[in-house]
Amino acid sequence: MVTGGLLEKVLQSADFAGFSAGWHEADVVPTGFAPLDRLLPAGGVRRGSLVEWLSSGEASGATALAAAVACRLAGDADHAGDSSSTIVVVDRKGRFYPPAVLGWLERARVAGRPVPRLVVARPAHEADEVWAIDQALRCHGVAAVVAWPAGIHSTAMRRWQLAARASLAVGMFMRPLAAQREPSWAEARVAVSARPGGSAGVRWLRLSLAGGPWAGESQMQERSVDVGLDLARGCAATSGPTSPAQPSSAPRILERERMACRAS
Repeated sequence: MVTGGLLEKVLQSADFAGFSAGWHEADVVPTGFAPLDRLLPAGGVRRGSLVEWLSSGEASGATALAAAVACRLAGDADHAGDSSSTIVVVDRKGRFYPPAVLGWLERARVAGRPVPRLVVARPAHEADEVWAIDQALRCHGVAAVVAWPAGIHSTAMRRWQLAARASLAVGMFMRPLAAQREPSWAEARVAVSARPGGSAGVRWLRLSLAGGPWAGESQMQERSVDVGLDLARGCAATSGPTSPAQPSSAPRILERERMACRAS
């Protein structure tokens, strides 16, 4: 007999196997952070997918990273002559911090590229939040939807996945680390934590592979990489943090070996 939980895992694996076969290389967009691209199963973010950013607190840097990747998705759409250059932020509890995204918007303006449009929705109730995410993901003019859903029923997430698949928008959800134990229709789950070091305007983050239906349990290794966000310039930081726990040469070592280091 197949239990409900096991059946759901089987369906997820089969669904993503079929969906991946229908994707093309052009549907994968680099995040702008080479270590993160190496961590993600497709070598970047697939259009039409869901990504969960898991963290244990508000100051983890997950929102800043998700906003940066969302801007990259919207900017790539403009570069390709697509109209999907809008980012929708569904922010029910007022967690969105606009300065976290301004550097990336300004970088697009200075480079002479169309600046991604930013739309912020503030639903009053959880049901409205679920509906707003669903509707935004169905819109063909949206490149990414950024949101902080708390408890997600698997049926709602399945609807979001199908909506994203149809429109090629990307759903980027900030969730608590405990959500790692819940079933998910997200292609990628990445745990985010703040790293010490850096300087004014630069944040360093530790990203760890936390799961995803694309891989079997035997393939789920505890891998991690470090990425730096230059919030002022809207790009990846070029030098590592200087704290003793993470020497400045570590990013170069990761690049040379082209593999993720073990989480400490």
